Amino acid sequence: MWPITFAGFVLSLITTNVLCEIPLDLRKDFFNIYKGVAVQTKEVTKSHVTRDQVIFHAYRNEPEPKSIVLNDTNLDLLKGTKGHVIFITHGWTDTAYSEWVLSLKDAFLKTYPNDVVIGVDWKEPANQLYYVSSINVFDIGNLIADMIVKLVDEDKLTMPQFILVGHSLGGQISGFAGKRLKKLGKTLHRIVALDPAGPLFDVRPDDKRLNPTDAEVVHVIHSDGGSFGFKDACGTIDFFPNGGDFQPGCTRVDILDISTVKDPVVCDHERSYRYFIEAVQNPVDYLVAKECSEWSYLRKICNETSTVSMGDLTTTKTGKYYLETNRERPYNKNTDKASTGLLDRVSKASKSFGDNVSSSWNSFAKKIHV
Repeated sequence: MWPITFAGFVLSLITTNVLCEIPLDLRKDFFNIYKGVAVQTKEVTKSHVTRDQVIFHAYRNEPEPKSIVLNDTNLDLLKGTKGHVIFITHGWTDTAYSEWVLSLKDAFLKTYPNDVVIGVDWKEPANQLYYVSSINVFDIGNLIADMIVKLVDEDKLTMPQFILVGHSLGGQISGFAGKRLKKLGKTLHRIVALDPAGPLFDVRPDDKRLNPTDAEVVHVIHSDGGSFGFKDACGTIDFFPNGGDFQPGCTRVDILDISTVKDPVVCDHERSYRYFIEAVQNPVDYLVAKECSEWSYLRKICNETSTVSMGDLTTTKTGKYYLETNRERPYNKNTDKASTGLLDRVSKASKSFGDNVSSSWNSFAKKIHV
């Protein structure tokens, strides 16, 4: 089943890149058509995601943390929490038991022992065709928001305690949770979006995707922009490790050998949460980024005085921040030099396709060698 769903994802990816070159009015028309098709598809499958399809697994800092499934009858378990309550939301085809979710949970509980981590498991709606799952994010975001409202209204927790972390579609879900909360008169303090999903969100208006108004701080890490991730800045503070789209150490693949495709192709997309796990484990003076425009980054003239660690969950700084990483763990690169290899990597990736490849494939092209 994987080759079918993955092929559909690649098709949607290519479509998104083509649409980026289309005038805004026509892109809006496409969004309305896409929305209609996806909604009709959901009517054939499931009209809406229901509460029983989303499981909230709560973890505390214990010798062997075990999850407690939260429901309306046991929310008192969170009362008296001294630290933050962190919702981690996975993306397409993942679950709350995916390796990276559990690793990030462990990192939070070790670094911040007073915190509670809640893994949001929406695996059933996440394992549908991509364009259907991309519509499901509205419902998942609403369900997370409803859980937060219940916890606050019943005096279990306060709004400043909540942090929403999400990867790919999970990043977009976190944004929709923030939107619903604002409609209900409540504002999230912080969202951390790890390479929020790009395909089919690039064509959406701002109010239908993650944007800087979804929380007081919208902290975004871009690692696969223009391909599986959202390319442009969409937070109050946006981090672009290695330029934000092409990560060192991610293996290139041979498209003639399907067995080599999946992991390398998503490697750049996955790096966002791998970087963030290390950043949470080392929140101070680790994976330090400099404020910069893309133009300045490529020319190594970033602001040397305006810096922030990628794992700093207290920062209220705004703007675009760039940094370099190592090819493998540990990813922190002890250097003050800006990137010198990004242009070379982009050039090599572009040449590998030849003149006969359509320009609409350019973002996806960086990931393969023919």
